[in-house]
Amino acid sequence: MLISARFPIAAALALVVSMLPPSPARAQSPQAALGLVGPWSVTVTLSDCNGTVKGTFPSIVMFSRGGTVTETTFNPAFQPGQRSTGLGVWYLNDDGTYGSTDVAFIQYSAGMFSAGTQEITHTISLNSDASKWNDEASVQFYDVAHNKLAHACATATAVRLQ
Repeated sequence: MLISARFPIAAALALVVSMLPPSPARAQSPQAALGLVGPWSVTVTLSDCNGTVKGTFPSIVMFSRGGTVTETTFNPAFQPGQRSTGLGVWYLNDDGTYGSTDVAFIQYSAGMFSAGTQEITHTISLNSDASKWNDEASVQFYDVAHNKLAHACATATAVRLQ
């Protein structure tokens, strides 16, 4: 008891620490702390909203801290330089999914697209270790006066870029 007599505070602290329960093991990956934040490799499947697939193509999406999103796509239906990078916002929904909306300019009319904008609204479900997600999206096309031209649906799967 010489230690506790000479160092009463240290002895009391050691006793308290020894009575604490052990820390639980961490089952999640370090990525889980990031949530949606970071870059993702995405595979998009576009449909007519009635189940007819119109194409599959890759995209890259970057979710940034503070709630902004940047995306670019390699949809072969667009002519070279016809579609700009998409910019938008993302947020956590009450049900644990993520919502996101991004807008890109359709810079000139060609092929099946008219000059104007493309607006994509997403509902994203992130897996438990934040390494993958699934998306259900609504795609709207507008002319330069913001009159609705067309609507499509999309699903997507994504993996975190390392």
